[in-house]
Amino acid sequence: MDHRMTRPAAMTQARPAQAGLLPKRLDRAVSWSDFRTAVRYDPANRMLVAVPAISAKRAEHPWLGEPTALHLRSADAEVFRREFEHGAVYWSERTGAHEVHGEIAARWIEVGGEASFLGLPTTDELRLEGYRTPGNGSAGGVAHFEGGTIAWTARHGATIVHGMVRDIWALLGWERSALGVPVSDAAVDATGVLRGCFEHGTIAWSPAGGPEITITASEASASSGAPGGADRGSLDEVPSGFAPHA
Repeated sequence: MDHRMTRPAAMTQARPAQAGLLPKRLDRAVSWSDFRTAVRYDPANRMLVAVPAISAKRAEHPWLGEPTALHLRSADAEVFRREFEHGAVYWSERTGAHEVHGEIAARWIEVGGEASFLGLPTTDELRLEGYRTPGNGSAGGVAHFEGGTIAWTARHGATIVHGMVRDIWALLGWERSALGVPVSDAAVDATGVLRGCFEHGTIAWSPAGGPEITITASEASASSGAPGGADRGSLDEVPSGFAPHA
C-alpha cells in the first residue's frame, strides 16, 4: 500500500459531497467573528488550531474545490469540519486534519460517520498501489479510520474491514497479500466469529480459536496482479495468539 496521501487514479472525477447523507448533528457554524474573538480572548481554543489545519489540508488537495459552508464545530467542541464541493476535511486534536471524499466518504457516512465505530479518519484517501486491473493500473483507494479501514475498488465498491480481520490483513501486506482486496464488509457470523471475505480467501477470528486464514486459489497473488504477494509460508507465520492493536 502506497502511503502517499494522494487521490486514487480511478477517482479523478470526484463527485460533489452528498449533503443529504450527512448524519444529523448538533453542530455550530464557526464565523470569522468567532475566530477573531478566540484570538483575542481565548488563545487555548481548539478553533485556533483546527481552522488553519483545515485550510492547509484544502491547499494540499485543491481538487476538493471551493467551500460550500462555514467551518462547523461539533456540539462537544472536539471535532471541526468543513465541507467542499468534492469532499470534506475533518479535524480533531487526536487525529489531525484529513479529507474524505467519493465512495469511501459515502460509505463512512452511511454507517454513521464520526459517531460510528469507525470514528474519525486518520489518513487521507490513499491509492491501492498493490491492486491493479488489466489496462487500468491502480484501480482503488483506501482510507484508515480510528476503528477500521474502508477500501474501495471499481469491482467491489466500498467495503469496511475492522477488528482483528483488519489487523491480520495489515500484517499480511494489505492488498499485496495473497488475499487481495476485501469484497464485503467484515462481520460477526451466527457462530460469533468475525469474518472478512477477500478476493482470494477469508480471514476469521474468534477469541477462542484465534486466526483462521483460508486461501481459495493457489495462485492468488499471481492472479491479483499484486507484486510481492504473500505466499502460503507467510500466512502460516501468524501465531494463534496474535492480537495486535490497530
